[in-house]
Amino acid sequence: MSTNCFLLALRRFLSRRGNCKVIYSDNTRTFKATQRELVYFTNILKDSKFQNFVADNGIHWKFIVERAPWWGGFYERLVKTVKEPLRKILGKALLTFEELSTILSEVEVIVNN
Repeated sequence: MSTNCFLLALRRFLSRRGNCKVIYSDNTRTFKATQRELVYFTNILKDSKFQNFVADNGIHWKFIVERAPWWGGFYERLVKTVKEPLRKILGKALLTFEELSTILSEVEVIVNN
């Protein structure tokens, strides 16, 4: 996934779930590049309204220890919680984007309940 695609996905996530204060992730290059870009834009934009918004709603990015995947066990378990229903529902089916979005929304409701 490119950095631009990830930023769009992050925007969709924040639009659906609301802003978050901390994001935990592994040490993928895409995540690190995204963090650098967010810091870069925060430093460049000097508008006081923007700085107040970032200060109030800013995201702090925390990476797990490199070469220690067990540190990410809590979010890996969440991934497994979504993958299991998807495997049961889909099997080996090939879906369009709209079909996959619909199924993921339904799995989201199941997991959150």
